[in-house]
Amino acid sequence: MDLYETQKAYFEEAYRSGEHGWPVSEPSLPVIQFLKAFKKKKPSGQVLDLGCGEGRHAALFARAGYRAVGLDYQAGALTRAIHLLNGLRSNPCFVLGDVFQLPFSPNTFDVLIDYGCLHHVRKRDTKAYLQSVVPLLKSEGNFLLSCFSTRFKHHPEDRRTRDWVMHKGHYDRFFKKGSFRAIFGREFKILKIEEERDGLYAFYHVHMQKKKH
Repeated sequence: MDLYETQKAYFEEAYRSGEHGWPVSEPSLPVIQFLKAFKKKKPSGQVLDLGCGEGRHAALFARAGYRAVGLDYQAGALTRAIHLLNGLRSNPCFVLGDVFQLPFSPNTFDVLIDYGCLHHVRKRDTKAYLQSVVPLLKSEGNFLLSCFSTRFKHHPEDRRTRDWVMHKGHYDRFFKKGSFRAIFGREFKILKIEEERDGLYAFYHVHMQKKKH
């Protein structure tokens, strides 16, 4: 079975059971902080949350008055998102889709969010990811990214000899601080990189701005 088919089955079960371990409703602090500053500069616009899961970041921007779209390839994730966000005065739009075949026009979005998608993309598919995602962002648009740090551990005895691993049916990739400039530096200015550590878990939160063209 293809890696992505195996991975899709893993996430399908995770959303079916609801027992997956990642945040469901509360937005991440770096995204909240970004929005607070961004709202003063640009009080309206379009936002795309890639791999949105239960829609926590799409909902945050929708509540702030933005036209927010949450995309995920798991129908179960979107069903949970719609249920959890039922009653919001400004609901995001949710779209079922694949990050490699995004159903949007170039230069559509002012903000792209990827909190947990790229680190499940095979290294050899990074170029395809960039070719699919980067054109959607407007010139000087903002990209908020969160990925596993190389300090991330699944368990205390976790010892890796490479920067990726297959874990319980899904692919995890781990990044160093310098990885983001190497991957995104041609198209983006790296504005901020911060590492969050919580016990065994470690993530890089990255704020980038697309270069003017």
